[in-house]
Amino acid sequence: MSIQNSLAFALNRNDQEPNKLVARRIVDSGRESDVKLLVDFVKSEPKQRAQSDAVLALAYVGEQAPHLLKNHIDFFVSNLSSAINRVIFGSMIALAHITHLDTEKLFAALSIIIDAMDKGTVVTRDHGFRIMILLYKDINYQDDMFVLIQEQLLKAPSNQLGQYTERLIPVLNKKHLNSLIETLEERRNDIVNEYHLARLNKNLKKLYKQL
Repeated sequence: MSIQNSLAFALNRNDQEPNKLVARRIVDSGRESDVKLLVDFVKSEPKQRAQSDAVLALAYVGEQAPHLLKNHIDFFVSNLSSAINRVIFGSMIALAHITHLDTEKLFAALSIIIDAMDKGTVVTRDHGFRIMILLYKDINYQDDMFVLIQEQLLKAPSNQLGQYTERLIPVLNKKHLNSLIETLEERRNDIVNEYHLARLNKNLKKLYKQL
């Protein structure tokens, strides 16, 4: 059976298992031509379900064998402007898996990534933030990325602030420590949920110990 006909939409399935099996098939084959086949399928296929299942299968490929997607970064970035939500978050997931392979290209696409984060679902925002953290780890972009990460922390919903902070702390450059503390202190007054506030305080305690 062809790769396209093995996707969930073609099997009249609503779960992700067929898409995961397609990804496994591509990973096992190791053929970039199979990846290109799905990329071209997304570009030519008008059905939304078909597009989104193909993109999600590619995202699963990226999770297991990111190098197979490296030549298609532009494709995934262009998908962030799609009208199909599953295509957007599937593409953001794929990009998060391959950011480390070409930080220069992902840094150049940041305005598109952040715009998709601002407009997108929780899944889109979370994986977009993962991309930002990966770019922050690259010393070439660290100062610029910290400013952008601060902006995300200032406007993040309180239920996401904790996990975003916890992703940043392990890779934080000490020169950004004071600024991060100030940013989190600024968030105290707008957090009313006791659990979220306790999580913020716990993260601040960790940071103050590093001063």
